[in-house]
Amino acid sequence: MSKKQNFFHESIQDTQSIKKFLEALQEGLEKGSLHLSGPSENIDLSPQGLLNFTVTARKKEDSNKISLEIEWKDSKDSELTSTAPVQITSSG
Repeated sequence: MSKKQNFFHESIQDTQSIKKFLEALQEGLEKGSLHLSGPSENIDLSPQGLLNFTVTARKKEDSNKISLEIEWKDSKDSELTSTAPVQITSSG
């Protein structure tokens, strides 16, 4: 059994910086290989097959939040089945 690895990063960034991060995430998903690194930790991930994708959004007074979660198992025999995709569009 492999050891557990964790990676956590939190920072204040402008929308352009976050856009670049999301583009790198997109490229990594397309290639099936993601490498995340920070000052004290790093992790290599290999997303393959069907992935569980969760989007949550919240608006409360002047506070807003969007959370994205992508989860998968390294097993080739996934029990997940494809479901209807979520649609995200810009407004205005």
